[in-house]
Amino acid sequence: MRGGDYGWYTGTYEDVSGNLTGVGGADVTLKTARKAGFSIFLQRAHIQITGASAGKTWQLTDSAGVQLTGPFPTDTDGSHYDPDFGPEGVQLTEGANLVFDVSAGGATGVISWEAYQKQTSTLAASAT
Repeated sequence: MRGGDYGWYTGTYEDVSGNLTGVGGADVTLKTARKAGFSIFLQRAHIQITGASAGKTWQLTDSAGVQLTGPFPTDTDGSHYDPDFGPEGVQLTEGANLVFDVSAGGATGVISWEAYQKQTSTLAASAT
């Protein structure tokens, strides 16, 4: 067992990692929680600004409004941010989605994230 490895968690539980290019125009739901009683765990992300826009910020939140990262300024082309929560990750609010939160349109960039999803409540076992 590779207990401290990021891949162990994404291999054991449902892998909900992904990437998105050309982001920045509006808020985007990156991953949707399977159903009530399941939680997404964000392990790490890479956010890169490819088209700067002064005075704007980007951050990752959950759909319950809990801030996970940032806010990161989008003022400089080539800026990048690499929040890392370790192999176990940070748990989003149970049943909440992972959201890319944009303060205002104008900047463009690329985001990738490593995350997994697992059942965190017995409610999930009985929900249809």
